[in-house]
Amino acid sequence: METKSFDLRETLFWTILHHIIVILMVVGSVASTACMVYSVILRYVFKGNFYGSDEVIMLFAFWLYFMGAAYGSFEDSHIKADLLSVYLKNMHLKDACTILSEFLTVAVNTIVLSWATRFFFSEIAKWGLSTSLKIPLIIPKSSIFFGFLLMEFYHVYYLQRHLRM
Repeated sequence: METKSFDLRETLFWTILHHIIVILMVVGSVASTACMVYSVILRYVFKGNFYGSDEVIMLFAFWLYFMGAAYGSFEDSHIKADLLSVYLKNMHLKDACTILSEFLTVAVNTIVLSWATRFFFSEIAKWGLSTSLKIPLIIPKSSIFFGFLLMEFYHVYYLQRHLRM
């Protein structure tokens, strides 16, 4: 009797996490674009000013950028300088290079995640506010921590998946 191995990609958790990332990217994209269009129309058509537009755009752009990075990790489609796999003919050597590359990605991302974690907690402690609209800076800056956390999650998943193959 064949037993099916557990695959995290087939769980409700994986699906919900994917949908949350997509929703945050769509909201960030639409909202930042809408703010820019509104600002341009207000300035050049109605000769007005959208006070604090840069702060609102920053809020959505940060989340868009880091959720986009997490989505690239989800798809395992980040840009890679993987020229060796093009020239290598031996499949075992190609697999070893892939695993080494994924291990290095996890290692570097772990270091950056530790920096992002310290940054996140220092921002919570400071609780800074934006200059004009008094938006808590933890809102856009928390995207850095959560983006790298999600990237680490996906990179570790793909590394362990390739190690089991």
